[in-house]
Amino acid sequence: MNPQPANRTPVIAAVLVGVGALLSSLAGYLFVLGGVPNVPRAWILPDPLGWGFGRGGSPLPVLGMLLALVVLSGLTWLFVRMIVRGALPGRGAAVFFGTWGAVMIASAAAGLVRAPLTLAYLQIDPTQIEIYQVQFFTISTAGVTWALVWGWVTALVAAIVHRAAAGPAAPSGAHGAGHPAPAYPPQQAYPQQQYPQQQYPGPHPGQPQPPTAG
Repeated sequence: MNPQPANRTPVIAAVLVGVGALLSSLAGYLFVLGGVPNVPRAWILPDPLGWGFGRGGSPLPVLGMLLALVVLSGLTWLFVRMIVRGALPGRGAAVFFGTWGAVMIASAAAGLVRAPLTLAYLQIDPTQIEIYQVQFFTISTAGVTWALVWGWVTALVAAIVHRAAAGPAAPSGAHGAGHPAPAYPPQQAYPQQQYPQQQYPGPHPGQPQPPTAG
């Protein structure tokens, strides 16, 4: 297997997820300031990070946003690296669906990290269990919704990079792929050695026979 996809594809996927999450979070914050209704905004462009800048009074929103970004990008890099290493060269479909699922899992983990800090900033009383659970679920699953709607973009790019970086199939042979058979010089023809014919004692044809006694 070509080692280049295993090194390049996870980095590209992590960068795309991080940049896309930041842009979606910023756009969602601007939509809130612009008075866009929650129903189309929450489904078309969910906020996976919770934009924390511009909310003065507490560092918790910024801290939660940065922690979620680190968790999202880091887990995406780790999962995609495992997927690419296990996928065969040129198998873009496996990398596509595996990367899409990896972005969803990473977004869920990032939401779990961000939710307690956001609820602490909103000063929601943990003793009000029902309200706290609803808000916790809404915040933690916002990233999963974003990954479901937009995670395929990162997955598609990862599949294309993996398929393009896979080298052409090397010819297989007795000496292994990519190693041509060793060329041996032609053997030199040696002259055949002539051995003298051995003479044995005895009568030869045409010679007179000695007389026998008796």
